Amino acid sequence: MPAEEMLKLVMSWAGEDSHRGRLVRAFQSNMGNDARLQADRLALLGVHAKRQALRKAGLSLD
Repeated sequence: MPAEEMLKLVMSWAGEDSHRGRLVRAFQSNMGNDARLQADRLALLGVHAKRQALRKAGLSLD
C-alpha cells in the first residue's frame, strides 16, 4: 500500500470513538507538543494499520 493511501486510511479513523480514533486526534492536534509523543502515536497507529491489514488478509494477531 502506498504511503499516501496508508496515511489516508489512518486519518479516516479520526471520527471513530475508539483508541485508534483518539490516537489520530491526538496526533493531528500535536497534543503535548512533544516529538517523542508524536513518534509514539505514529508507531501505535502503524500497529493498528498492520492489524487491520492482517484481518483483511484473513490472518490475525489476536
